[in-house]
Amino acid sequence: MPPCLLLVDDDPRNLLALDALLQPVGHRLVHAHGGAQALAIFDQVRPDVVLCDLAMPDVDGIEVLRRIREHPRLGHTPFVLVTAHVDREYRLRALRAGADEFIEKPIDEAVLTARLRTLLRLKESRDALDRAHAELTVRHATLQQLQREQRELTEFIVHDLKAPLSAARTTIEWIGENLGPAGHVLAGPVADVMLATDRVTTMVEDLLWASRLEQPHFPMSKRALELDPLLDEVIDRYARRAEQKAVRLLRPRPSHVRLAGDPRLLQRVLENLIDNSLRYTPAAGRVCVDAAARRGVEIRVSNDGPSIPAGERVRIFEKFVRGASERPHAGNAGLGLYFCKRAVQAHDGDIEVVDVPGWSTSFRIWLPGSVGDRASAVD
Repeated sequence: MPPCLLLVDDDPRNLLALDALLQPVGHRLVHAHGGAQALAIFDQVRPDVVLCDLAMPDVDGIEVLRRIREHPRLGHTPFVLVTAHVDREYRLRALRAGADEFIEKPIDEAVLTARLRTLLRLKESRDALDRAHAELTVRHATLQQLQREQRELTEFIVHDLKAPLSAARTTIEWIGENLGPAGHVLAGPVADVMLATDRVTTMVEDLLWASRLEQPHFPMSKRALELDPLLDEVIDRYARRAEQKAVRLLRPRPSHVRLAGDPRLLQRVLENLIDNSLRYTPAAGRVCVDAAARRGVEIRVSNDGPSIPAGERVRIFEKFVRGASERPHAGNAGLGLYFCKRAVQAHDGDIEVVDVPGWSTSFRIWLPGSVGDRASAVD
């Protein structure tokens, strides 16, 4: 359809004059006899451009303009004021109200058609942007729905995997404790199976937590907690595995640090870092956990494994990323460090790889929080 122009004037002669100028161009012309009628039919007409006389007795052009600009959907419609006034005050009033153009009486046909052509192109561009925005909004909503469905599927799969993994772990542990006199032959393979089961369980838990942490409003359960008991609990869990690998797992000195955090998330972060350290530390090597107060709370997990090249120290915290030298089948989905980064950020903290004298690799966690007066310094 041709563009629609709403012509507004209280004098029928002026409307006829505009008709005579615009009909040859081929626009669709709608008349409004005064400002009140223009406002009454504006929603129905949905014009591409409004040409409105400034001086009208019932509702003048400035008021028509102001009311149209308040329209929730069509407020950006190009608006041209037709006026015999050329003084600065009238122009300023119209500009403040949002006028796009002025046409002075008597109307110059060439000027009128040129300005209308420009405004119609502007309207076409705005409409295209609105359509694109609406399409993007629909796509965004669809993507959000797909993400919700993916998270629900992930949680469903993880939930179904945890039960058989727990049963397998319990059974393997029972077998290890009841091997009998000849058990030394099977002790190694049983320990390897237990280690593999623990690793799969950790990967499954990481997948679940990483999915949850990507939600816009992740439900955290922050509370005041003592850091030392949390560190002891995690280290106790990995003491046996460290012994099996002949790795010294060094306990931290008492830090007397208190902080506000979610103990489940922080425990998972520490478990991931210790698990990662034990995986790469060779026999007779060391893994050390330390904590202190340093403008907040600082936790370090260091090991004697291979050092991480400077170019990989940021990249390893990305999703599904492994170290450059790590084989794809090494039992690591590339979620552990990504989870650590997201969980620490959820606590308004940060995690990074740092250089510490005497250690080839060190992960440093910084968390905000209250600390005790006796908090020890990190060596």
